Parts: sequence; structure tokens; C-alpha cells
Amino acid sequence: MPETSINLLAEINSLSKIHTLKRKDIDAMMIEFAKRILVTLRIERMSVWLFNKKKDAVISMGEYDLTNASFVKENILHKNKYPQYFKSINENEILLAPNIFKNQCTVELSEDYSLPNGIISLMDIPLRIGGELVGVMCFEKKGTVEKNFSKNEQVFALSTATVFASTLEARYRRALQVKLDKELKEKNLLIKEIHHRVKNNLAIVSSLLNLQSSKSKDDFHKKLFEECKSKVDSIASIHELIYRTKSFAEISAKEYFTKMLKSIAELHFNKEHKVKMTIKIKDFLLKMEQALPIALLANEVMTNIYKHAFENKHSAEISFNLKTKGKALQLIIADNGKGFSHSINKNETLGFDIIKGLVEKLNGVYSYENGTTGTLFTLECLFKNGNASKNKLSLV
Repeated sequence: MPETSINLLAEINSLSKIHTLKRKDIDAMMIEFAKRILVTLRIERMSVWLFNKKKDAVISMGEYDLTNASFVKENILHKNKYPQYFKSINENEILLAPNIFKNQCTVELSEDYSLPNGIISLMDIPLRIGGELVGVMCFEKKGTVEKNFSKNEQVFALSTATVFASTLEARYRRALQVKLDKELKEKNLLIKEIHHRVKNNLAIVSSLLNLQSSKSKDDFHKKLFEECKSKVDSIASIHELIYRTKSFAEISAKEYFTKMLKSIAELHFNKEHKVKMTIKIKDFLLKMEQALPIALLANEVMTNIYKHAFENKHSAEISFNLKTKGKALQLIIADNGKGFSHSINKNETLGFDIIKGLVEKLNGVYSYENGTTGTLFTLECLFKNGNASKNKLSLV
């Protein structure tokens, strides 16, 4: 066949159009490839073989014969039976055998493959995806007349194999993506279920504390149980919020802390002693590793304010401000109460051990200032949004 008989660019363009079709039936795609290619190369048979997982055999994904329009698949060639052939396709870019029965790489195929299919000549192109050998595309001449594949035909076959390998890779990626999406969905459902169960278990603990509080014989122990319940509820609320959102790593600071402050206010509500609360919270996402210690810390400070700041004071006010400031996260809680006396043991009265431990966990700094107009609590720590410095701030 003359070198000029193949319009390479036109044929590759046609094959590329076939490649873009989203076919559910890969057999139909194989036949589309084969029909066009066999006519172009003036041969009778084409097949594609893919390696199994162990790479010790190739399995046909399709063998098309133009002479009788037959299409078969799932035949197997084992490496241990045809070692020279397997070695050749592994080491070469192209395998040419004008006469299968005289070529040392293909002669071992004679009895089981070449003779039964009436093949005399072949041109086999190894298929690679990402440099890895995944199979072989075979172009086969039937009959008794040998065929020497021209350079032009070889280039065309190599280009065809590249297009086909690209099609296979796209299918592999789609199948892998479907598998990954399924696994991700299952993982997300599992994580949601874990958060839901943790929240439910904490709700049980909260109910037990509430029950124990109702059985307390004095106000002191009753308040202790109520404060413990408040801390448990703060943790449970985070798990509930995560369960209801799409993200398992971050929560809305505004949504969570607004809800938490409302719960604390309800716990300490007193008709004769109303407290005005001003809440300023920027709407940003807060990572779980920071949300929990800040929530417990805020709960501790707020509880101490309600317990100690407003004795005999009717115009009680609390301000709560949580914001980001550059790479820092800043929490400011202030009240207009009586402050605390220097004669009081602050470690007992204000729960300083708890506060110090939580601040240390946050790698932050804090201050608890007493003045004539009340108390002012300030916390500053690195805002972990992916860009924060890793330097640890020293505690005061």
C-alpha cells in the first residue's frame, strides 16, 4: 500500500471524535474503532487485550474480525505460556511480525492463537497509562500473504493506540471517581453518625446531672450540678451543630456562641435581677480544635460573672465580643459588676485553674482585669485558618 494512501490527520481527527462520545457500552466503542481502522489499514482483524491484576496474563476486551463481522472477548493469554511475546510487548514500543510463524517473539502464539484465527502478520502496540503497561492493541492480517506495515501505518497505529489509551484512562478515572465518591459519602455519614451519638450520649449525661441537681438538698450543690450541666451542654451543642452542617472540621462562630450565650442566660435567669447582654460576634468559621476550649472558657467566665458580679445590682450588663484581628483571634468579655476583691482567693472564686488550662491549650494569652466599673476578661490566640504562625504565645 502506498505511503500516501492514509490521510493521517483526518483519520486521527475522526478517532478523536469517537473518543469524546460517552458510551455506556464499551463493546460498541471497540467495534467503532475497529471498523474504521481495519478499512484504513486494509487488514481483517483487530483486538485489544488488558493485563489482569497480577500482570501474569492478558484478557481480551474485544476481538473484531471484519471478514465475518464477529466480535468476541474475554479470551486469555497466560504469560507463562508465551514468555517471549510478553517480554517483547513489555520492552518495545511496537512489535512487528510480517510472518508470525518466523518471528521469535510471536512464534509461540502459532498453535493456540495464530492458526485458529488465520493470522499471518501482526503489528502490536503496547498500551500505557501514566507510563505503566496496561495492555496491548493488536492489528492483524489474515490469510497467507504477508504484510509489511509501512512507517505511515505504524505512526497511524501508534496514534490510534494513544487515543484508545486516553479513552481507557478517562474510563478508569470515572470509575475511580465513582468509587471515591461512594466511599466519601459513607465516611461522611459515619462521621455524622458519630457526632450524633456523641451528642445523644452527652444529652444523657446532661439529663443525669439535671436529675441529680433536682435531688440536691441545698442551693450550693444544686448550682454545682447546674454548672456542670452547662459545660456538658456547651460541648454537646458543638456536636449538634457539626451534625447539621456539611463541614466536620469547622463551625460557624456566630451561630454557635450566640446559641451558647442564650443557654447560659436562661440557666441564670432571674425575674428580679435582669441582665442586659450585648453580643458582638463576627461571622467566621472556627476550627473544632479551637471552638471547644474557647466555648468551655467562655462558659467558665460567663458563669463566674453571673455568680459573683451582680449582687444587689439591678442595672447589670455583660458584653461579649468575639472577632478575628489579622492572624489573631480575640475574645473580650466585660461586665459592669462590683469586680472581685483582692482578699478573695481568685483560684477558687473565678476558676482560674480551668481558665489557665484552657488558655494554655489554645497557646494564647489572657488577662482578667478588675476595675471600678467591673471586670474585663481578654483572650488572644492564633487564629488557625491555615495561615496562622506556629509560634507559641507565652502565658501571663
